[in-house]
Amino acid sequence: MAQKGSQFLQYIIPILKVLQRNGGVVKASEVIDQVIKDLDIVENDLAETTSSGESKIRNQMRWARFHLHNAGYIDNSQRGVWKLTEKGLQAEIENLDVQKLFKSVQEHSNESKINMKTYQQKILFGSPGTGKSYQIDKHIIPYELLIDVEKMPANVIKTVFHPEYTYGDFVGKLMPITVGNNVQYKFYEGHFLKALSQAYKNIIAAQENDSEVEKVALVIDEINRGNSAAIFGTIFQLLDREPDGWSSYEVSVNEIIFNRLFELCDLKEHSIVQKKIKTYKFGDEEIEATTLQKTLNCHFENRTIKIPPNLSILASMNTSDSSIYYMDSAFKRRWEWEFIDVDSNTISAEGVAFANRDEWQAFVSKLNAFIKSNHKSIRGIEDNQIGHFFITDDEIQKSSIQNKLMFFLWDSVFNRDKKPLVKLLFGKDVKPDESPLITFGDFATQVDLFIEKINGHV
Repeated sequence: MAQKGSQFLQYIIPILKVLQRNGGVVKASEVIDQVIKDLDIVENDLAETTSSGESKIRNQMRWARFHLHNAGYIDNSQRGVWKLTEKGLQAEIENLDVQKLFKSVQEHSNESKINMKTYQQKILFGSPGTGKSYQIDKHIIPYELLIDVEKMPANVIKTVFHPEYTYGDFVGKLMPITVGNNVQYKFYEGHFLKALSQAYKNIIAAQENDSEVEKVALVIDEINRGNSAAIFGTIFQLLDREPDGWSSYEVSVNEIIFNRLFELCDLKEHSIVQKKIKTYKFGDEEIEATTLQKTLNCHFENRTIKIPPNLSILASMNTSDSSIYYMDSAFKRRWEWEFIDVDSNTISAEGVAFANRDEWQAFVSKLNAFIKSNHKSIRGIEDNQIGHFFITDDEIQKSSIQNKLMFFLWDSVFNRDKKPLVKLLFGKDVKPDESPLITFGDFATQVDLFIEKINGHV
């Protein structure tokens, strides 16, 4: 019998078998259905559910796929399908030492938990119609965050930014309503408050039930069609997050927002017990306020909140609309970026760009020298240099350079004049009408050359 929390391991071999006998590429739902058939899993077992109402067995199979990807057996690049890597295709399943394989998967999983962020805070960007929202809905939410929208729709909150969208729409606002001849005010929670309360609620429920914490996704379409600085307001400070997923800093909110947050968590203020310790009711359980404060990293007296690790924020942005509202560098820095090209492919180079912070900081110094040497092509040179914490990872991937740093250079630093980038990569003899850099996609594919040229810049 597998130990609690590792039941998914029993599905590793059956999943590999299904994928191998079907050529290595199978639709996600079909893999699960075939494994169920192969193992003769009966309806009564399938009917057993998690706290969110999802089949436990199907949930464990998704966890198995997640860890198979971490161990290098499954490719994560193709949407809606489970696809074996070369390692997975060549695996001799019948001769595998199952216990050794299980141990390898567990060890790799533990390493991944140390190195991998527990949340996603990402903006997918590209031309209109390239499948950014599809990528979020059909790939990231079900297969990376493991959220089953059909079973637990409350774990995904969606909104669309637009020119009239406000902080009140995002966080919450008082609205007048007429009751008879009287005007009353009612507080309407915004999309962020709904997502935050659902994430808090899942943390509390997991602690009470001794179960895994369910993840929550806040999805923002067209993030640059609204005034992000005004919409996020003080919540902007919460976007700085630690490797464990909690916000690095806390912010205070007003009493109405704070109280409504805990009402949405299904917490009811219960009583004042000895020593004036406030308690709350969560279902049939009674929880002390001091315990809640520690669990949720909040503070009741100061009304402070933080974003928890089980809350991901995913956004989409059309690059053709980038001038509708200006996103300052401080806002951009707090997100991961992922470019989707016109063929709906994710542009994400593999490999490590800088093995440590020292290498990265040396590169940043040379990059800033390059930026300053082209100050005539840049508006606001002070705000367009790169800080050492523009990327905060200890080991910096090429994909981060490509999607975050190079896009910032393309969209913000050299947004008016791309000649310095062309000259850097290809020399000064390239004619303007023969430039190899027409789109950001052209620039993004040159990540290795870009790193090489900046490192060699004098």
